[in-house]
Amino acid sequence: MIYGVDFGHNNPFDTGAVGYKTEDKLNTEVGIFVVKKLKSLGHMVIDCTGRNGKSLMDSLAERCKIANTNNVDVFVSIHFNAGGGHGTEVFAISSMGKHLAESIVNKIAALGYTNRGVKIGSNLYVLKHTKMPAVLVECAFVDSKEDMDRYNAEAISEAIVKGLIGQTIR
Repeated sequence: MIYGVDFGHNNPFDTGAVGYKTEDKLNTEVGIFVVKKLKSLGHMVIDCTGRNGKSLMDSLAERCKIANTNNVDVFVSIHFNAGGGHGTEVFAISSMGKHLAESIVNKIAALGYTNRGVKIGSNLYVLKHTKMPAVLVECAFVDSKEDMDRYNAEAISEAIVKGLIGQTIR
């Protein structure tokens, strides 16, 4: 299986949400573990993080182009939320994407996060412009003390991988 993994934001002009921690750093921490775990299970992983764009739209388009050009089987965009809430939610559009999203959100919620469920991501660029099943994971809220006190990059990444592949990781 070929997975396309996007460490959301991670551009000088788009660093994401800021709270007790910064989103781009958390996306990278979790993303590195996701990539490592998928590879250790024998999967191929393509880094789809758009780092060369000159604008937000360039960056989003680059992420989709990398995934589409490399014919990844599943695209996963890792993010953290903000806005005064708490918990985890996962966005998807396709039926397979929604199935993966349900599995991922349940695995992250099992770590003690509030389960905000699966959301329809039809307005999200990376979900609309990738050709394969795709999910955008909002792991937790950077502006929630409760979520950030619970935060553990390796545990969240393991939950994401378990949700993607449906098996226990050693």
